Amino acid sequence: MLLDAATRRFSLILLLVLAALLALVKPNPNGDVVEYSLTTIAMASHGTPDIRLDDIARGRVLLPQLAEPYGMLEKGMRANDKILYAAFTRGRDGDVYAIHFFGYSALAALPYKLFELAGADPMKGFQVVNLAAIFLLGLCFLRLFKSEARAFMALALFMLCGGILYWSWTSPECLGAAALLAGLVLFCSGAPLRGALLAGLAAQQNPTILAFFGFAPLLHVCLHYDAAISPAANVMRFLNRRHAAALLAGIALFAVPPLFNLWQFGVPNIIARLFSDPTFIGGTRLASFFFDLNQGMLIAIPGVLLALAIWGWTSVRRDAVVLALCAAFTLALALPALAVLNWNSGAAGVMRYAFWAGMPLVFALVWRLQAAPRWPLALLVALGLVQAACMVSARSYSYVEFSPAARLMMRVAPQLYHPEPEIFVERLGHHDNYYSPSEVYVRSVGGVPVTTLYNTQHPGIAEKVCGKGGAIAADNDHSDSYRGWRYVHGPVRCTGGSAALTTYGLEQFKAGNPVQLESGWSAPEAGGGNWDGAWSQGKRSRIVIALAGGARPASLTLLGQYFKGNTRTRVSVNGVDMGWHKLDVPAAIALALPAPAPAVLQVELEHEAPQAPGGADTRELAFFLRQVTLQ
Repeated sequence: MLLDAATRRFSLILLLVLAALLALVKPNPNGDVVEYSLTTIAMASHGTPDIRLDDIARGRVLLPQLAEPYGMLEKGMRANDKILYAAFTRGRDGDVYAIHFFGYSALAALPYKLFELAGADPMKGFQVVNLAAIFLLGLCFLRLFKSEARAFMALALFMLCGGILYWSWTSPECLGAAALLAGLVLFCSGAPLRGALLAGLAAQQNPTILAFFGFAPLLHVCLHYDAAISPAANVMRFLNRRHAAALLAGIALFAVPPLFNLWQFGVPNIIARLFSDPTFIGGTRLASFFFDLNQGMLIAIPGVLLALAIWGWTSVRRDAVVLALCAAFTLALALPALAVLNWNSGAAGVMRYAFWAGMPLVFALVWRLQAAPRWPLALLVALGLVQAACMVSARSYSYVEFSPAARLMMRVAPQLYHPEPEIFVERLGHHDNYYSPSEVYVRSVGGVPVTTLYNTQHPGIAEKVCGKGGAIAADNDHSDSYRGWRYVHGPVRCTGGSAALTTYGLEQFKAGNPVQLESGWSAPEAGGGNWDGAWSQGKRSRIVIALAGGARPASLTLLGQYFKGNTRTRVSVNGVDMGWHKLDVPAAIALALPAPAPAVLQVELEHEAPQAPGGADTRELAFFLRQVTLQ
């Protein structure tokens, strides 16, 4: 059957727009790129998802920035290790597979190969798959609205709810979100088989989307409820062979990854086995999933939530039930995700799980829009502006930085800001490493501690915070998180004790707490070994060191190495001249701090003979600081 003129016109315009995006925007190798890149290379090269050494060699050429993880995997494969790098494991015959199912990579393999043959960037194959999902979503909207303009506006809404953030990623978030939303639209508008198959495809990479097959039938019954007949009769209208066959087909498509996992790894889901912990599921992470100011769902779809709250209540009872079902569907998608080990994982603003888990709420608004004979222009303009602002904000920071909203909260009301601990620690330190209950994490402003995070269940944590023999005062202003983690607002007040031996280095220099290289320093450098630290720049350098509440260190040690022509440094602490010292040997500088102890140590360094190395480096260097130690 030939397509009608409107469908042909809509398809052509949408294809041109998507082709322009493909041509103008480079692929963003992010998310689970190590796994998906190698699996796609494998599928394109030898037609199977097992990773071989030749695939790794090809990956190094395409993505040289991933040479380190590729090298770690290669090393384990060559040594025939049973335990391999991160998200790779061995199958039943010893072959190596990524823990993520290969369905997304199989879809990307053909465009990958075509781009490779054409001499273009084959990583654009991932973009083709993501854009194809967006194209199908657009056609679903056209079918639903029977209006080209409205279909384009609905597609723009999807892009402003996270699609624009993830479509260029080399991972399946955009595919999952678009296929889930399209599946709901189709299933509830008279095309159950196509809807269920799209949902099954989405669930292959995001297994919690299996919940679709419970919620989609409920939504269908509610949306097409006929008050003139009984509730049982409404349900019976749905219970027919057509819908049953559609659900079975979608579930069969979903079942392929668990069956593959059972065959190769002996468990239905190797990711759940290796990289999740059900004990993390609870109120803290649930609140974080929806309301965290860095990556929660709230910061991605506030306009959608406001629109649902204030517009479209044509039939209060039915609309309320539909909205409740969509909210419950979103909750069902969220709960299993709470068990993942890496909660602060790679994200473009909103976390990846929250992006596609928010699609049932977007569907609720889309369905209201299709039922409205006239759209409220002012409301939709406001919705678009709010969502556009969210997307701009999301693109302004990485997942190891605090978002603008979080920074505002920390500036205005830091006592109200105590996110899931992993988010706080990793964004505070600008790294993606696991945090430890044995450590104390301090956020300082101007050298003064504003927020301190520590774990109350770790033995000896009080002495780490307050010094040997010290105890944390009971009257500190604090907020408890989960698993023993506690936030203290303002400097920690201690009772008794003296300062413990505490050494700070590159990580604290980068984070700016509790050691802040305030002025007269170059950017911290990770040169390895004795060259992890920061160079002084100019005649004077200033360091601000935050002290835990009540701590009064008896000595300060600054350790590093000098640039040629420099052999000593004049040191003053809180305005007191401590004289000249050789800082290339570990010699403590005695302190005599007044009582009560100051909040910070302000250390001024006067350098003997700073000079430029020459060539392109015009900095005036004198001393390379490696460590700061308090005792």
